[in-house]
Amino acid sequence: MAKKNNATTKGFLNTNKITSKITKTQNDQFLVYAKKDVNEVLKSLDTSKEGLKLEQIEDLREKYGLNTIATKKKDHWYNVLVDAFLNPFSVVLIVIALLNILTPIIERTKIEFGQWISFGLIMSMILISGIIKLFQERKSSKASEKLKEMIKTTTAIIRNGQTKEMPIEEVLPGDIIKLAAGDMIPADMRILSAKDLFITQSSLTGESEPVEKFATPINENTKSALDCNNLCFMGTSVSSGTAIGVVVNTGKNTIFGKVAKLLTSKTRKSSFDQGIRSVSWILIWTMLVMSLIIFIIAGTYTNRGIDNMTTRWIDALTYALAIAVGITPEMLPMIVTLNLAREAFNLSKQKTIVKKINSIQSFGAMDVLCTDKTGTLTEDKIILERHINIEGDDDQRVLSYAFLNSYYQTGLKNLIDHAIIEKAEFIGLDDPIRGFKKVDEIPFDFKRRRMSVIIEDNAGVKQLITKGAFEEIISVCSYVERQGKIIALNDQLKKQASDIVNNLNSQGMRVIAIAINNKQFTNDYMYSVKDESELCLVGFIALLDPPKETSYKAIKALQKHGVNVKVLTGDNDLVTKYICKQVGIKNQKILLGSDIENMDDKELQNKVMHYDIFAKLSPEQKSRIVLAIKTNKHVVGFMGDGINDTAAMKAADIGISVDTAVDIAKESADIILLEKDLTILEHGVIEGRKTFCNIIKYIKMTVSGNFGNILSLLIASLWLPFAPMYTTQILILNMIYDFSQYAIPWDKVDHNYYALPRKWDPKSIFKFMVYIGPISTIFDMISFSIMSYVLGWNGQDPNTINLFQTGWFFVSLLTQITVVYVLRTEKIPFIQSNPSYQVVASLLIILLVGFILVSAVNSPDLHYYPLISKEYHAWKWLLCSFGIMAMYMVVAQLVKQTYIKYRHEWL
Repeated sequence: MAKKNNATTKGFLNTNKITSKITKTQNDQFLVYAKKDVNEVLKSLDTSKEGLKLEQIEDLREKYGLNTIATKKKDHWYNVLVDAFLNPFSVVLIVIALLNILTPIIERTKIEFGQWISFGLIMSMILISGIIKLFQERKSSKASEKLKEMIKTTTAIIRNGQTKEMPIEEVLPGDIIKLAAGDMIPADMRILSAKDLFITQSSLTGESEPVEKFATPINENTKSALDCNNLCFMGTSVSSGTAIGVVVNTGKNTIFGKVAKLLTSKTRKSSFDQGIRSVSWILIWTMLVMSLIIFIIAGTYTNRGIDNMTTRWIDALTYALAIAVGITPEMLPMIVTLNLAREAFNLSKQKTIVKKINSIQSFGAMDVLCTDKTGTLTEDKIILERHINIEGDDDQRVLSYAFLNSYYQTGLKNLIDHAIIEKAEFIGLDDPIRGFKKVDEIPFDFKRRRMSVIIEDNAGVKQLITKGAFEEIISVCSYVERQGKIIALNDQLKKQASDIVNNLNSQGMRVIAIAINNKQFTNDYMYSVKDESELCLVGFIALLDPPKETSYKAIKALQKHGVNVKVLTGDNDLVTKYICKQVGIKNQKILLGSDIENMDDKELQNKVMHYDIFAKLSPEQKSRIVLAIKTNKHVVGFMGDGINDTAAMKAADIGISVDTAVDIAKESADIILLEKDLTILEHGVIEGRKTFCNIIKYIKMTVSGNFGNILSLLIASLWLPFAPMYTTQILILNMIYDFSQYAIPWDKVDHNYYALPRKWDPKSIFKFMVYIGPISTIFDMISFSIMSYVLGWNGQDPNTINLFQTGWFFVSLLTQITVVYVLRTEKIPFIQSNPSYQVVASLLIILLVGFILVSAVNSPDLHYYPLISKEYHAWKWLLCSFGIMAMYMVVAQLVKQTYIKYRHEWL
C-alpha cells in the first residue's frame, strides 16, 4: 500500500494532553477493538457488514442518545427562567425593592402604601422585561435552529443492507459508515476496510500531515489508542482515500467528547466579542464611579427631611442603586440579540445561512476578503480544451493516461478529474479501463501537488501514471516521450515544455502535466512517494475555467464598500493573474508560495498588504497570510470550500463557505452561502453594517441620555433640599425609555453608515457620552431654575416637591424620547433622513404613556402630581415642557454638527 511521510508539527494540542484526558478504561476498550480482527469486532458490537437491523435502532437510541458533543449543556427550563429574570440589572432592582420594604422595618415604623406600590412597580418591571427577554430569546433560538437544519452535516450509513445519507447526530454504536475524501469522521470508529485512507488528525494531535489508516489488527505492543492505525476518531477528517468502518463510541463517550472543553479553550474571540467586552467595561466603570459619587453626596450633604442617620444612608444607597440602573443600558443584550437574529433571518432569504450569529457584525466590519479563485471568481465549470504532447500537438494517448489516473484515484474527485473523465467518455476513450486493474495509489498532498495510480494490464505489466502541477511533475522527470520514442530530458526539452505551458497559462488555461513510469516490482511491493522519480513526461492537459460574468461587478461593489479582495490559490501564477485581470483586480503584483516559504511571520506581515494575488499556496501558507493581514489591524474574511481552505477559514475573523463544500469546510465556516457567488457577499456585508449601526445607535443614544440625567442628579443633590426625581420615577422613566428602543433593530440606516467597514471603538462611545450627554444637563438646569424660582416649586409646600418631581420626569421623558430623531442620524431629521415607521410608532406610544402618567395620576405616595391641574400653575409647566423639548432638539442638532465638524464622525 502507498505510504506517506508524516511530519509532526507543533499544534495547539499534543498527544500527551489528549492521552491524559482518556481514562485507562476507555483506552483499554479502544485497544481491544484495535487488536481484534474485523469479524470479532462486528460480533462484539452485535452488528454486521450489512449494518444495524431496524429493530435495533430504537433500543440503541434510548441507550446512547444523539451523537452530539455538549460542550455547553442545554439549559433546563428553570435555568432559562433564572437567566431571563435574574440578570445583574434585575438583581439591583430587587435590592432597591427590598430596601423600600426593609427601611421602615429597621426604623420600626409602618410600611406606607407608596412603598408597597414602589415594590410592586419594581417587581413588575422585572417581570415585564424578563418575559420580553424570554420570548425574544426563544424566538431567536427557534429561528437559529431552523437555519442550522438547512446545513446539517450528513454521513453515509449502512443499515439493513442499504446505504443512506443521514445526519451525523443519528449515528449509533454498531453503525457501518462509508468514508470518502473530504468527509468528517462522525464518531470513534474501527476501520473494517480501507483503500489508501489518509486521516487528518490535527484537531486532536496537532499533527499536520495526514496519517494512513488500515484495517488490519494492530501490534500487541501498541499502548495508546491514538497510536492505533486502524482507529479513526470523531473531529478528524478524511484527507484522501476511501474506507468502511464500524462505530464503537458516539457523542460524549468519544475521545473528542471527553476533551471538548480542552479542544475549544483556545478559540479566538471575534471582533464582535472583543467590541462588546470593551464597551461593557466602559459602561460598568462609568456606572460604578457615578453611583459612588452620588451615594456619598446623597448620604453626606442632602438632608431631604431624613433625620435618622441609618435611614438616610439606606435612602442614599437606594437612590444610588436607582442611578446605577438608570445609567446602564440594561436592554443592550436584548437589543443586540434582536438585531443579530433579525439580520440572520433576513440573510437566510438572500441565500445566506448564518451558523454563528455573532459573525454578522464581523461580516460588516470585514475590510479584507480573501477568496479562492476556482468557482468564486470563475464559473466552476472546468472544460478540457487541449490534450497535447511535448510537441504541442493533440494526442489522445495523453488523454488516455489522464483518464486512467482520474478514474482509478480514490481521493476527492475534483472538477479537473470530472472534466478529464467527461472528455474521455465523450470521445470514446474510456474503453482502456476494461484491460486494466488498479494495483495501488499514492494520494495527492499539497506539498507534492501531484498524485499517482499504479495499474496492471491483462499480461501483468504494471505502470505508474502521475498527474499534477507542471513544476512538480517536471522536477521528477528524467525522460520525455517524443514521436513515439523515450529520450532523455535535457535543458532544451525542458524549455520547450515550459514554453508550451506558459503559452497556455497566458491564455487563462490551467495546465496539468502527465507522466509515467514503467518500472516493474513484485506483487507485494509497497509503493511510496519515492517511486515518483525518473518519470517520463508524455504531455499536458489544458483546462479552462472562465471568469464569471458577475465577478467583475461584485468585486467592484465590494471595493466600493471598502472591502479589499485578495485571491489566495494553489493554482498556477500565470493563470491566476490572467483571471484576476479579467475580474478587475488592478494590483497585478503576485506573491508565490515558494517566496512565502522563506519568510518569517514579521516579514510576511510587512509584505502581505502590498499584494492582492497569492498563488501556488499550501493550506498552511493560506492560514499564515490570513493571520498576517489580521496582525495589520484588519478584519479578515476567508471564503473557501475545500479541505485546503479549512485552516485559513478558522484563522479568519469570519469563515465563509458554500453548501456544496466538503464537510470539514462547512463545519469550519461561520457563514454558508447557498450559491458560490461574490454578489451574495455584498448584500451580507451591507446587512452586517446596518446591524452594527443600529446596535451602536442604541448604545450611544442611551448612554449619552442617561449620562446627562446622572449629571443633573449629581448637581441637584448639591443644589436642592429634596430629590429632583423619586427613586421609583427614575426606574419607570428608564423602563419606558428602554421599551421605546425595542424598535431600533427595525430602524432605517443612512447609506453613508454602511458605505465603509464599521468597527467597535469604545473610546468613541465614551467621548460621545461625555460630549453629548451634558446638553440634557444644561436644559435640566434651565428646568430646575424655572420650576424653583419662576413657579415656586421649591419644596416649602410638600405638594410642590411632587410637582417638581413630576415636572422633571415629564420633561426628561420628552427630551430623551424626541432627541432620538436627532441622534439617530448625522443628517437633518425628517428633512434629509426619516426613521422607520416602527421607531416613529414606538416613540409616539411611549410619549402617550408618559403624558397619561403625568396628567392622570395623582399619588403623593408615588410622587406624581397631575400637570393638567390649575393649582400651582401646573398646566403652565406642561406647555413649557414642549417649548423646552423644541429648543433641546434645535441645540442638539447644532451640537451634533459641531461634533461632526471636529471629530469627523457621528455614530
